[in-house]
Amino acid sequence: MNADFVPVALKAGLVNYPPSDDEGRLYREIGRSKVLPQGICVVNSACKVLAWADMFDDDQSVVAFLDHCLQRSVLFPDATKPLPAERYLKFPSERLADVEDSGVAPVISERHFDANGCPAKPPLPHGTIDARLFGRALDKDGAPVADTLRQANYVEDRFTVPVAMQVALAEALDGAGGDRFRLADELGRLLASHAFLGELDVNPVEGHNGARGDLTQCDFWARRVEAGGDDIVRLRVDGKSQARGMQRGDEKGFSGRLWQHEVGLAWEGIIEMKAGRMCRLLLVARGSEQLTWGSVPSEAELRGQRNIILEWAGRDPELNCGVIYGMIGEPVGAAQAGAATAPAQHVPDEVRKHVVEAMGGGSFLVFRDRVQEKLNLVDNQKQNLLANFSEYAQETKKLFDRLRDLKPDEREQQMQSHRQKYHKKLAALLQETLLPEQLQRLQQLGLQHQGPAALGRPDIDRR
Repeated sequence: MNADFVPVALKAGLVNYPPSDDEGRLYREIGRSKVLPQGICVVNSACKVLAWADMFDDDQSVVAFLDHCLQRSVLFPDATKPLPAERYLKFPSERLADVEDSGVAPVISERHFDANGCPAKPPLPHGTIDARLFGRALDKDGAPVADTLRQANYVEDRFTVPVAMQVALAEALDGAGGDRFRLADELGRLLASHAFLGELDVNPVEGHNGARGDLTQCDFWARRVEAGGDDIVRLRVDGKSQARGMQRGDEKGFSGRLWQHEVGLAWEGIIEMKAGRMCRLLLVARGSEQLTWGSVPSEAELRGQRNIILEWAGRDPELNCGVIYGMIGEPVGAAQAGAATAPAQHVPDEVRKHVVEAMGGGSFLVFRDRVQEKLNLVDNQKQNLLANFSEYAQETKKLFDRLRDLKPDEREQQMQSHRQKYHKKLAALLQETLLPEQLQRLQQLGLQHQGPAALGRPDIDRR
């Protein structure tokens, strides 16, 4: 593999929602023949797709797939001949229809232009914590399982701790003095939501693709234990989390997989603070984890949907063992923190539109492309807004997942509370980001968006 291929990890969000630059057009050419939003793809020297595979019959099939692609690369070494992209749901047993060549030879830039950063590493606000997680399954003696190739035995993940969460932690620390205090639920949920084995779709906290996720316990506590050098304050952290998710055949958006996933963890570690921000995060979580895949329902139960379970490379995905997770986090490097040179269009305007509508418009209109044009926003203003957009989008998605099981009046109450909270947070961000005349213009655009309904607002002069 090292001799004949160049392994490249592509950010799934860019393949599924490519930007509009040269790199985005390259992603679009590769992604147009994809089987699912993720998978393994082999391209030739012109970035024409030789074959896609989402799963494999067994370990030997992975090597056979690479051999097959190597043979195709000899037949189609560049873009001089039309190249249909082969597609496999599972190689080699489940082949899908080929996708014909687009007839376009994508432009391949040697590097990013000086005016643009890498779209796979969007700029982040100064002080954002870049955290890495490592997880291992344990054997019956409590030792890490030797086989780290299986997703059920080993995981690596990355996530960020936003500045707003760090500010809330600093405020709680100041209010507690030397007493033990509880960490905010948002921070605890962020930590627990990444600590699980298996693949992304069996997240027991968030629940993707119609699955249900539930964090039944999320208790994280901290106490100031000592002060380090350079004005560093050290906190001792401990806590417990219990998550349980499931996918049944009757949920909307059912993906074809049935599973139950439970993770119970005890946490300990330290967080170091300096000047109201985290400067180091070190946590270890130990506990147990159980992932069970159920039986395949009938076609009638699936209401006409595909009667399959997507397996991981043909392996048994059952899991019932002890687990251990480690997290380490530090502030993002200067090259990524606060950079104003990366392209702003990392999130498609259509995606932003859905979030804006869910939040009831208002100030959230500032995330729409056409509104930003009317406000004459410059690049650093757009980047500052976009760096905070993912939090609003993720929290709104989590809310909709929780609303499914509530009564209509409870849903409305939860939705109103969510909107009020994040409209308040956005208002503070806009005060820091926009000029006074831009704020005034945004308010006017918000009223135009509301139309006649704006006349019902008590702060509007209806004369």
